[in-house]
Amino acid sequence: MKRFIRGIGVSDINLNISAPALLWFCALYIVLVDNQYFWTALLKLVDLSTWSGVSFGLGIFAILTCIFSVIFHTFSAKIILKPMLMLMLILSASVGYFQTKYGVIVDKSMIQNVVETDYKEASELIGFSLLFHIALFGLLPALVIGLVKVRYRPFVKESLIRLLSLLVAAFLAAFLIWANYKNFVLIGREHRELRLFVNPTSPLYEAYKFTKSQYFITAKGPVQAIGLDAHQGAQYLQARAADGKKTLVVLVVGETARAKDFSLNGYARETNPELSRDNVISFNNTYSCGTSTAESVPCMFSHFDRVDYSSSDAGQYENLLDVLSHSGVNVLWRDNNSGCKGVCERTSFEDVSNLPDPKLCSTAECFDEILLHQLQEKLQETIQKNPQKNNGDIFLVLHQKGSHGPAYFKRYPEAFRRFTPECTDGAPQNCQKETLLNAYDNSILYTDHFLHQTIGFLKGVSGEYNAVMLYASDHGESLGENGLYLHGLPYALSPDEQRHVPMIAWVSNGYSASFGLDQQCLKKHYNQPYSHDNIFHSMLGLFGVQTNQYKQDHDIFRQCVTTIKSK
Repeated sequence: MKRFIRGIGVSDINLNISAPALLWFCALYIVLVDNQYFWTALLKLVDLSTWSGVSFGLGIFAILTCIFSVIFHTFSAKIILKPMLMLMLILSASVGYFQTKYGVIVDKSMIQNVVETDYKEASELIGFSLLFHIALFGLLPALVIGLVKVRYRPFVKESLIRLLSLLVAAFLAAFLIWANYKNFVLIGREHRELRLFVNPTSPLYEAYKFTKSQYFITAKGPVQAIGLDAHQGAQYLQARAADGKKTLVVLVVGETARAKDFSLNGYARETNPELSRDNVISFNNTYSCGTSTAESVPCMFSHFDRVDYSSSDAGQYENLLDVLSHSGVNVLWRDNNSGCKGVCERTSFEDVSNLPDPKLCSTAECFDEILLHQLQEKLQETIQKNPQKNNGDIFLVLHQKGSHGPAYFKRYPEAFRRFTPECTDGAPQNCQKETLLNAYDNSILYTDHFLHQTIGFLKGVSGEYNAVMLYASDHGESLGENGLYLHGLPYALSPDEQRHVPMIAWVSNGYSASFGLDQQCLKKHYNQPYSHDNIFHSMLGLFGVQTNQYKQDHDIFRQCVTTIKSK
């Protein structure tokens, strides 16, 4: 260390400071440097042209500094003082980067999303910009902490000084809150989201909540079964027997697609040239259950509506796949993303994201058409694995890579680079808005092609199956609107771009004829408000499943069935 210090030319500097002073300086640094996102949001609410506004702003600054100092004092034992401060500096710099660059709020659901992501997804967020920011604002100050010599007085004297410093910080924080109580309460009540912006206390608290709920609550018990009464109704089975074909329903779970970029929904660019010729119905007023994959995907398959859904409770109940399985329907999940987020734990699952297909796969990932690789053989294999489900109906989930960011340019083959120039930077905030939009829209163009290919596959097996395809994205994406990028904001704070998602249906003529589903009627309801809440019940309805979990008024298709009526 001494050799390193001499090498950087500071060997003649006596870096010497008392422990309380070091704690105060670190608190001050983090409040000033790593909380830009918080200050930007707060200053939009405070009128700095008035003395009251200036006083309140300075009061908040002092309050945060005092609160951070209190926290740091609490964990300031000699053996952990430097490691704790160095860790806080690096953590704060990392969180501050994602807050200011992408508008990301690190809450419990975001932490869950981070924990459940895979290396390939995470690596796309790691670039020079991030590393430089962490080095400059995190590692460099941490290095200073490592170099500085902390003065420690005799134990009793040092303890008394620490206690006095702690009490001063606590008293100042309490006094400043009292002095600014009216403004503090007013803004605190009307803008509770501000607490989520405070770095690093909010991310640490949210991490504590996530860790506690996921790893330390042991009284959850076994997974609770639902829909054990599920069975396919007599009228459905009669209609199916008369036709002689099995039913195949494909649910394509999209990734990071936003409704506003689909030309089927009125977007000026032609991003859906192939689907526009496929006689599909685009339900253009559909909203997601969450703003991240880890939250939305389990919610999509849950029997809970969004307002009742809790990510911590979701894994304690069976879901749509289980209910369909109880009814006798074969279930298969094919994945080209980062897994099924616990949804498919009790059903057949196949990861196709690393298949050795040189046309569709690189060493890093596969394009979404890999989901159709040898699909007909896989369907037959699924039926043969479950001989007790002898009617052969299949529910197939295809989980896309879709438009997953920030490297949108990696999500589509060369043939789909139609909108140029495109952003090829893994940090979208470094790109011009037009090039970023070009890359993203190219990914939507490829999703259009993949869905068209899926429909083509279903047409190809029409001699054996009556088929339906429903596509719905898990959540949307921000592409720089209002300074926001990516997704994952708390639902109440998230912009329309992160919640308004595409949902598209295709129904084969055979299915319509056999089960009396009027496609013209469906098209009349294209603008009706729908959400992920409708998916659970709509999928049950397509298979004629009767169960106490089924809600007919949530079924998108039931209103247009002319011959089969529920009991």
